[in-house]
Amino acid sequence: METRRSEQLKDIVALSQQMLEKARALQWDSVAELEGRRKELVMQCFRCPTSEQDAPAVAVCIREILRLNQEITVLGGDCRERLAAEIHTQQIGRAVSAAYLSCSG
Repeated sequence: METRRSEQLKDIVALSQQMLEKARALQWDSVAELEGRRKELVMQCFRCPTSEQDAPAVAVCIREILRLNQEITVLGGDCRERLAAEIHTQQIGRAVSAAYLSCSG
């Protein structure tokens, strides 16, 4: 595989790993920032078609990136569900407070 593409793929995998670490730490702003950098690198890396000779090595990297993305997606979904539950609980608390205040007033 050409050296430039090989380095770009290594960098894309490394950024994906960093994104997963940040997702595990619930640092979603950092995940989004890293995703922006990764997207630019992906666009550069695949500007030119991959040769048949390089296709198997590129496919291995792509599978790893997809695996990491899946983990990030699961963590994001879990976080979204927790936040939705917290918001729902707060809304119920406000409704109960409002009802109490309207009855006590």
